[in-house]
Amino acid sequence: MPEPILFAALLLGTLALAWRRGGREERLAALALLCSALLSPLAQNRGFAGPEYWILLIDALLFLALGAIALTSRAFWPLWAAGFQLGALAVHLAAARVPEILPAAYAATLIIWSYPVVVAVALGTWFEGRGATDPDRGSGTGR
Repeated sequence: MPEPILFAALLLGTLALAWRRGGREERLAALALLCSALLSPLAQNRGFAGPEYWILLIDALLFLALGAIALTSRAFWPLWAAGFQLGALAVHLAAARVPEILPAAYAATLIIWSYPVVVAVALGTWFEGRGATDPDRGSGTGR
């Protein structure tokens, strides 16, 4: 399947970009994305035949992390990342409300929402990042 490889490449590229060019916010967001991506497959227990409550918990924690970054940041990209992650939470709520949802549709919709979250962090890092040479970048006072 090319989709997991594409997502892994995008996620690892975002993580590398955040570590190379990003500041504290970008690195925290990339780390939260990585943790979420690593934990979600381990948390799956129903094959998406019904609400995946453990994945819902992981997605909610990711939303809270991105939301906390958005509330403390001067940058705009965390709002986009948190907003896209909220879309993923809505998918879980729809699956809980309509338990007869097709497992493939449930899983695919979650996957679809994961891409814009990662892209928001990547683009935010690219446009907001100043590189490791900026002395103000690591302290959070450079924005």
